[in-house]
Amino acid sequence: MTGRHSARRGRGTTPAGLAWRQFAADPWVSAALALLVGLVSLLVTAVPRALEDVQARQLAQDVSALSALQRDVTGAWGTTVESPFAVDPADGQATDPWQPFRDGAEQVRLAQPEPLRSLLQPAQMHSYLTSDITTVPPIESTYYAATVTVFADPDLERHVELVEGEWPELRAPAGPDPDAPVGRTRPAGTQPDQEEDAARTTVPVVILDEAAERTHWEVGDEIGGGLELVGTYRPVDPDDPRWQHVPNGTSMGILADPNRGEAAQVTAYLSPRNRGSLGPPASVRTQLWYPVDTSALTTDRVDTTLVRRQLTRMLAQQHVIVPAGDPSLGTLEGPQVPSFTTELTSALDQVARQQRATSSLLAVVAAGPLGVAAAVTALGARLVVQRRRPALALTLARGASPVQLRRLVAAEGLALGVPAALAGHLVARAVLPGPGRWWEWAATAVVALVPAVALAASLEDASLLQRRSDLSARGRSRWRWVVEVAVLGLAALATWRLLDREARGDEAAESGIDLLAAAAPVLLALAACVVALRLYPLPLGLLTRVLRGRSSLTPFLGAARALRDPSGGLVPALSVVLGTSVALVSAVLLTTVTQGAEAAAWQGNGASVRLTGPVVDDALVQQISQVDGVTAVARVRDLGSRLDLVVDGERQSLRLLIADDGLERVLAPPSQAAGPPEAFWDEEGPVPLAVGGDVSVTTGEGTLGTLRDPVRVVGALDDVPGVQTPGSWALVERSRWEAAGRTTPLARTALVAVGEGQDPGRVAEEVRGLIGSGVVTTVQEELDDFTSAPVTTGLTRAFVGAALVSGLLTVLAIVVVQLMGASARTRLLAVLRTLGLGPRQTRALTSWELGPLLVTSLVVGAVLGLAVPWVLVRAVDLRGLTGGGAQPALSLDPVTVGGVLLTVVLTVVLAVSVSAWLAGRTNLAQSLRVGEER
Repeated sequence: MTGRHSARRGRGTTPAGLAWRQFAADPWVSAALALLVGLVSLLVTAVPRALEDVQARQLAQDVSALSALQRDVTGAWGTTVESPFAVDPADGQATDPWQPFRDGAEQVRLAQPEPLRSLLQPAQMHSYLTSDITTVPPIESTYYAATVTVFADPDLERHVELVEGEWPELRAPAGPDPDAPVGRTRPAGTQPDQEEDAARTTVPVVILDEAAERTHWEVGDEIGGGLELVGTYRPVDPDDPRWQHVPNGTSMGILADPNRGEAAQVTAYLSPRNRGSLGPPASVRTQLWYPVDTSALTTDRVDTTLVRRQLTRMLAQQHVIVPAGDPSLGTLEGPQVPSFTTELTSALDQVARQQRATSSLLAVVAAGPLGVAAAVTALGARLVVQRRRPALALTLARGASPVQLRRLVAAEGLALGVPAALAGHLVARAVLPGPGRWWEWAATAVVALVPAVALAASLEDASLLQRRSDLSARGRSRWRWVVEVAVLGLAALATWRLLDREARGDEAAESGIDLLAAAAPVLLALAACVVALRLYPLPLGLLTRVLRGRSSLTPFLGAARALRDPSGGLVPALSVVLGTSVALVSAVLLTTVTQGAEAAAWQGNGASVRLTGPVVDDALVQQISQVDGVTAVARVRDLGSRLDLVVDGERQSLRLLIADDGLERVLAPPSQAAGPPEAFWDEEGPVPLAVGGDVSVTTGEGTLGTLRDPVRVVGALDDVPGVQTPGSWALVERSRWEAAGRTTPLARTALVAVGEGQDPGRVAEEVRGLIGSGVVTTVQEELDDFTSAPVTTGLTRAFVGAALVSGLLTVLAIVVVQLMGASARTRLLAVLRTLGLGPRQTRALTSWELGPLLVTSLVVGAVLGLAVPWVLVRAVDLRGLTGGGAQPALSLDPVTVGGVLLTVVLTVVLAVSVSAWLAGRTNLAQSLRVGEER
């Protein structure tokens, strides 16, 4: 023997050399196992990142939908400004009166924790006199009056451009002439009297160029209250959100009076170095606001619940912007303490509920593909060990210990899993860039270890002998019974705690995944598999005994082999159960959320078309009724005052809403809005009332305020369709209210029903043309917003993706099971083919081996796929996804459920057909040859 041969044999007998030779002899299964690990690692890393991205974009969209007045954190407080001048007491020089306010506001912002601090941009501020100035513009303007609100803005010159005249400067006015008539202006082009100037000095202001043009005020005019117009301005960016904090800042307002005509609403600006004084001490309201950076919500992927807690804490605390005694403040001014408010907290609450529901549902759906992937990985590891059984048995016979063999296959598993998992992780980070989380690497590490653990666990015993593993309902392992009882107990406990959560008053976690809601369906799936696989051998044994007396060999032999020599054991059943249940859960939950969103859109809009804003009188109702396609119009009014409802001696104060008699026709199908009960429309007896909100009385007769007729509470509603309901309220029909001798107020909300086959969008456009001003919305617009929302598209893709991945993995599991039994099946089929068994019977035999188990798994998976959504709809708050005020009902669409089941069945049939086709390609000569295994 040469040295080369000795060296070559020495390398081959080392553990690394032996592992390499085993891998090189049959690399495809190991390579497929590594590919599966890489795919799982990619999904484990990518899915949470994609979920964070979807939630961040949804948060940014919801926050951006708020106006600046609703979104920004705004503080306001009142003070008395003594003089327009701020003087430094050290040198007597004029100073910037706004600088202490800027510094104080910035200190408040910097005192906030992250991420709230980064979301709040530097504060902006202005002040305005609490007393408006009413004057009369020139007669050419056609306005009978003009109301001027005086503002002071330190950043005015940065946000507007001067159109005509000059910027206002600081003056020391002596105050307006008490003998001068209020509202009289000096004619344009005339010069003020010098003695009049000596007696008093006007205060220079600038106004919007549009306002000056429409009121016919010119530069140099006195516009009332001692204000001199010295210039006009135009906003640099009229769409800047800051202008939402300034009434009439970008356009002149008009207030209509049916008896007198129109009055102009004008905003006038003082010098930017004036905090709001016209001379004598003035009562001033100061506002500052922190604009919210909506782009940071997406780029930084902030924790919504954390931001909400920080924001709530900020609103609850007292913040001193400028302390008392500051040199910039007058002697009449105390500490400047704003009261901060924002509607962002309610939006964050809505988004937090939405994110919690989304995360919980995705956790439930993702458990299916992960479970199937784990099952396929276990099957693949067993297949690798099975195909290497002769070599491993020979190694064991030559002196290797079982521990050494486990270390050997575990090392191979690490060599396969670590690079594959790392590659999947890096691909996911490249596709979905963004800040990393420590648990992403931890999840990747766990995935990388799975092949090593699975391969080591696949060495069943030290001798590697093949044994029969007959299925039995009783089982031989004591620990199997312990594990199964534990699984059943945990599933029952989790389901009970989940369904009983509302009765106990418990609430889900404020953020992240609802762990109980995510764990209960997984435990239910495991429990269903435990029960099914315990009971499965009983009908299979009965089927074997029934087929034993028949003349056909194939069904009996296939059933007997499925009972006595199950190729994959119990693992493929779990794969099919999870794959079927995931497909059904995804379809049912998606249908439930979609139908819930549609019902919420109908409930929120009230009718196909809703009109809000202007006064909707009888004439306008008549015009709307004549629009082609309109079938009914109903108005809903708010009485505007609270009344006492007394029923059975219990008194409760509530707001009264009055609905037109046509509301019943508006709420008729195809409307999905929930209206009052039938008894509400009774024309005889006590006046019917439907109550809602905080009203505790839901039935009974009593009295309402000073109404002379008795009333009867006929039922409770969550809300009135299309109307923002107050905390406690009652709804009454207009005809019954007026028949009791009461008058109805003006209506500003009208619900318009559109006939079937008509276009609500066209009707809405015609209604907009009739009213001129106001808000007209349709149900279809609400549904379009829902379907285009990031969370809706993301959830849909996740559900579809989970179903597809589960289906593919299920097919792979069935194929792997066929390959695991290929050796024994091939030997048997070779003998039977020699005795005359045909190719069709060969394929039928393979189908019979897999068929009973797969049919049982399909039935169990279908039942589980319908039971899990039933549990989730009763336990998980889905209102954040639908946008409604009520929990959506479980929606089972027969077409969708049937289509999903048919697809799953066809997928399983395809997998069985592929397995049967592979089994039918038996090489008789090679299988009958006495080889190294004989």
